[in-house]
Amino acid sequence: MDFDRNSMTVPVQSSDYTKKFLQKDSNPTTMEVVTQTNAVKSPTDSPATTKLVYTVEEIARMLAISLRSAYNLCNSTTEFRVLRVGGSIRVPKDSFDAWLYRAA
Repeated sequence: MDFDRNSMTVPVQSSDYTKKFLQKDSNPTTMEVVTQTNAVKSPTDSPATTKLVYTVEEIARMLAISLRSAYNLCNSTTEFRVLRVGGSIRVPKDSFDAWLYRAA
């Protein structure tokens, strides 16, 4: 059974359906209102939100030490609080800042 592929092809006629059907029904003002009323904003999206915790990377940058030294500090200190969440380490900002000002 030999088939000739050229005899099985049919030319396709294309048309731009997006302008005819999709844009005719959309109303930008309605879409804007729905987006504004149904959107749930995260509290961290606000530029006025203050940080509550530091990462180990941020602590290393602030103290101008290596990342390994910052991890060693977080694992050995009792001077400031260290939170372990899953595999992550977070340091409460208020506790670290108070330690830093006492040490300086």
